[in-house]
Formats: sequence, structure tokens, C-alpha cells
Amino acid sequence: MMMSMHFTASSRVTLLFEFWDVNGPAGMVVSVLVVLLMTVFYELLKIWKVSLDSRSKPPSLLDSSSRTTLVETVSESSVPPAPPQHSSSNKRWFLFHVLQTAIHVVQVVLSYMLMLCIMSYSVWIFLGVVLGSAIGYFVAYPLLIRL
Repeated sequence: MMMSMHFTASSRVTLLFEFWDVNGPAGMVVSVLVVLLMTVFYELLKIWKVSLDSRSKPPSLLDSSSRTTLVETVSESSVPPAPPQHSSSNKRWFLFHVLQTAIHVVQVVLSYMLMLCIMSYSVWIFLGVVLGSAIGYFVAYPLLIRL
């Protein structure tokens, strides 16, 4: 089957996978709602990632008293530095970083899936993505302001 390279208003389209074959108006409505919800979730993921970023700052290797000591004792530069301590803040930062990485991977996969949905050149799917992005941003942006 030759795929059109322009937007069409047809209710027949295959999205992402061969089994997601839309053949009628009811299937198109369900598909648009699924794509809309995927887009809203994508927008919420972006806000969640920013929220985690604001709460997780990497721990410094040296605290302020150690910095003062190092500045005052420049002549003792031949002394090897003490190994970093494994504190609970290091573990907390690492867990936040792992969670942010997982969110980033989900966000990238979801964004590519939405792009492929748009590349079906269905006007209805395109409008579902645009509307989902607007709704997601409208809902998620107030959450970002509270941070």
C-alpha cells in the first residue's frame, strides 16, 4: 500500500504498529483519544522531570569548611585528598538521577511515537496531538509555577 505524503481526512490509517489499523470513524475517535492522552502524559512527564531536577542537586565533594582549610593550607598540596564519603545525600542524588534517566527515556520514546503518529498524515491524529499538547501544557504549567 502506497502511503500518501499529504494530510488526509480519511478514517483509514495504520498507527505505529500493524495491529493498530483504523478502519472507521469509531476507531478513529478512539485512536485520537489515545494519542491525545499520550500527548497529555508527555507534557506531564516534562513537568515531573523539571520538578525532580529542582529537588535533586548533586552533592558537593567538599563542604565549606573543607574548602576553607584547603585555601588556607596551599603549601600542603602534596597531601592526597580524602576519598569521598558515601553519605545518604549521595545515595539520594543517585536515586534521583536514575529516576530522571528513566523519565528521560520514557519521554524520548513517547515523543518519537507521537512523531510517528503525526507522520501517518491523518488530520485527525494531528489535531489529537496538538489538542493533547495544549491540554497537557494547560494542566501542567500551573504545577511548574508552584515549584
